[in-house]
Amino acid sequence: MNRTLAAFLAAIALVACAQSPSPAPQDDPSSLPTLTPLYEDCDFTAPLVPGIPGSPGHPIKSSRNPNGDSELSYVMRQMADDLAAARSAMQSGGVPKTLLPIHRRIRCSWASKPEERNETFDGMAKAYLASVKAFDEAPSKQAYNAMVQGCVSCHSMTCRGPIDMIEQLIWR
Repeated sequence: MNRTLAAFLAAIALVACAQSPSPAPQDDPSSLPTLTPLYEDCDFTAPLVPGIPGSPGHPIKSSRNPNGDSELSYVMRQMADDLAAARSAMQSGGVPKTLLPIHRRIRCSWASKPEERNETFDGMAKAYLASVKAFDEAPSKQAYNAMVQGCVSCHSMTCRGPIDMIEQLIWR
């Protein structure tokens, strides 16, 4: 992709991001590195910004993975942390934070294998996000486990590596 086209796509992405509603203060994603701008209607056809952290050739390094993650892997690690925190909050009688503003990034992030960001993945992501929305609207053990099961279902079809870790998130 030439620099002019990349700059044009980045400008479009920034405009689209500016038009998206801001997340609630409790859901401020400022702890994340600069990621792909989040479109309100982001799906697998939305252009991603090359050269950002997590894009091909620009892994996000962390203490958890010093070799670096793709943008999607990084977001999914945050999602797993969010799920564990939600379960912990509910088990101690607290109220979990709203998850959808961060978790919806899965539809608009660079995958480790960019070709796997496709219609099949997007369909699974939409199903998962429906369970997240249901949880945000009415947090419960059943709604929580539906989210975790959505992760297991998707990873059973694609990247099987984290399934054992995800299954540890099930609220028994």
